[in-house]
Amino acid sequence: MSLDDRLLVNLLLPVGLMLVLYRLPVSVVAARWLVVGLMAGLTAYYATWRVTQTLPALDWTPAALWPWTFFAFEAVALLYEGWCLYVLTGYSNRTPEADGHEARLRARSDLPTVDVYIATYNEPRDILDDTIVGALGLDYPTHLLKVWVLDDSRRPWLRELCERRGVGYLARPTNEHGKAGNLNYAYPRTDGDFILCLDADFVVKPHLVYRTLGFLVYGPDVGLVQTPQHFRNPDPIQHNLFGGAAWTEETNYFMTVTQPCRDAWGNAFCVGTGFVVRRAALVTLGGFAYGSLSEDLQLSYALRGKGFRTVFLNEPLSDGLAPESVPEYIKQRVRWCQGTMQQVFLESGPFRAPGLTLLQRLFYFETVVYWLTFPFLVLLLLAPIVQWYAGIPALHATATDVLLFVIPRVTARAVILYWLSEGKVVPVVGSVGKVVPAFHLTAAVLKSFVSPFGSPFRVTAKGQSRDGVVIHWQLFGLFAGLAAVTAVGMFANLLGLHDAVAIGDVTPLDVGWSLCSLLVLTLAAMVCVELPPSGVSDEVLRARLGATAWAVARRLWA
Repeated sequence: MSLDDRLLVNLLLPVGLMLVLYRLPVSVVAARWLVVGLMAGLTAYYATWRVTQTLPALDWTPAALWPWTFFAFEAVALLYEGWCLYVLTGYSNRTPEADGHEARLRARSDLPTVDVYIATYNEPRDILDDTIVGALGLDYPTHLLKVWVLDDSRRPWLRELCERRGVGYLARPTNEHGKAGNLNYAYPRTDGDFILCLDADFVVKPHLVYRTLGFLVYGPDVGLVQTPQHFRNPDPIQHNLFGGAAWTEETNYFMTVTQPCRDAWGNAFCVGTGFVVRRAALVTLGGFAYGSLSEDLQLSYALRGKGFRTVFLNEPLSDGLAPESVPEYIKQRVRWCQGTMQQVFLESGPFRAPGLTLLQRLFYFETVVYWLTFPFLVLLLLAPIVQWYAGIPALHATATDVLLFVIPRVTARAVILYWLSEGKVVPVVGSVGKVVPAFHLTAAVLKSFVSPFGSPFRVTAKGQSRDGVVIHWQLFGLFAGLAAVTAVGMFANLLGLHDAVAIGDVTPLDVGWSLCSLLVLTLAAMVCVELPPSGVSDEVLRARLGATAWAVARRLWA
């Protein structure tokens, strides 16, 4: 095949994929294997080219160390992507099972008892009251259901609220081990056969217990049933980019796509809320797992080590509050990152946990590798700057190489992930949700190797009020500054004002990479300009912003 023919085939491949995938149902496992196999082939094709044709001889000069460092982190990202594609070949739909279990449970007269734990630390009254009322509205015999509020802040008004609502109230004298410690304080003081755990901002649907309990009652080897987290408000990425109705919040892909696929492989894991756990399984562990900031992940594999399965039911049976502000959004993900990285150092982690199979250890370790991909994301943003100012490319390639190896893989990956996620992973926008916390997560990863247990548990604030526009200047300056430095460097070289990069065959790659980086950085900067909630009145906005700024804001908001 001639070079021109190869170029034509590679460029038409994404178009053909879009036409074919438009007709293929994503639930057909054979179709998933076909598509994932195609993506794996493209990735292997790309990786072979990267290793054999794009790397300079390794020495201790910046011109060699920079591209080799870049490739080392890229290799981690490629390995993670390959593993994820393999996982996505599985597909689980437990709704028919849940239907059968629910029918059998509703016909029984000897139902088990259920405790409902609502773990809380600093949430406001209105959020907690909604959660309590939702738990009291569960469709399950009231004499078999007991709601408990686990107050880690020992608030008198919350005790009074619980007494008024007729629910149990527990407050421990200390706060060690964060949320896991709070759950473990309640565990020996209650006696339900099964425990439904909720975060303080999650309101349950009435039929949650009947939909989940049957897996535990009729599956003696099932230790825990997890349902997905859904949110009744947009996250900061959606809200500040006017995308609340255009795409899903950032974790939706994991909850509704990745978790069912992990479940098909027997390795879905607990996400901390909306799950039901068997008390007898907790007895074998001595209570809820603790020792890391990700007690939910740790609990899942502690149960696996004891021979219990974790089941995922992909039904929206509760909804909570996504972080409303960018700092809280970042803080939440840093906590998840630190908690997952801590697993590496624990005896119950993926390397040393007793009772786990090799496949279970790989799935456990995959959660760690996910966070190791964020340094590569940072390097992707910095690479154009290094190129334009120092003249050192992260990737040595010609324009033909880009057309043959880079563009087909990048576009095919976007099309395939869009199809596999049923439209939940939107190109460019999906990257912004990862770029916004990327620098903080990279710092958290590095810190985890030096001091893995140096950070306390910090609750993500929910229900924060905000009547006007808030600009997070430090974050805004970071992304806007990187965008400005990239743009200045690019135009300075293209206009001949700086000669770090010779204008020639590789320039299309440099410019294309820079434009993509500029787009993502600009959107990330826009996210740092937080807009008021849609329910804020014109009068409040006028008072906060002034007449002129108010008129501009209303025009943008419209």
